[in-house]
Amino acid sequence: MQNFHEHKLWQDSFVVLMDIHNTVDKLDLDGLNEEVIEALIESAKNVAAKIADGLSRNDRRTGHNLVMDSVGLVAITRTQLAIAWGRGLLDDTIFKSLDDKYAHLTDAIQHFK
Repeated sequence: MQNFHEHKLWQDSFVVLMDIHNTVDKLDLDGLNEEVIEALIESAKNVAAKIADGLSRNDRRTGHNLVMDSVGLVAITRTQLAIAWGRGLLDDTIFKSLDDKYAHLTDAIQHFK
């Protein structure tokens, strides 16, 4: 078992999670939009946590399956990003940057061995 903090998959998921936090910390939110942002942050946290869970397992098969499960969580996060963008909370450039990072993370996860 490897310390998940040292694995590039987890590091990449953590960096984009922090990018989301840095982005939304600058927003002036009302009640409805706060719910959108909370859902976005929660889904991004779940991606990093699922990858950490998989990388922390002693059983390789279980660990691999958990890491693969994070692909679906990335899709949820990308959907939450699209909702935030559609609600006008993220401009086109920020949305594309964050979405591209998650697209690359999906590719990296699917090549995980």
